[in-house]
Amino acid sequence: YITTENYLTHKVEGAGYGGLFSVIFHAENGAEQFFDTLPFHKGPSLGTNFTLASPYTILAHYYELDWAAQFGVERNLIRVAVGLEEKKVLLQGFNEALDAIQD
Repeated sequence: YITTENYLTHKVEGAGYGGLFSVIFHAENGAEQFFDTLPFHKGPSLGTNFTLASPYTILAHYYELDWAAQFGVERNLIRVAVGLEEKKVLLQGFNEALDAIQD
């Protein structure tokens, strides 16, 4: 049950934000190039200990992209659930994927 007492027992001081974030690209080819080059596992996250990336809007709303857009859900959105890899490995992977984007 959710109570203040229970919450305080499990609270981690200085934990910051969660490990899930999204990246929105202005161009579809940029999203594709980033996703294809990203050297992490691909798929929706259900709470794994390794980094996963997915083209969220395409997976979740493929047959209703116009409907999703009405609510501000961008077509070129890549969702990333960060795992337990070393910070250096994560930064290198994201830099590689960003560098692969061509106009």
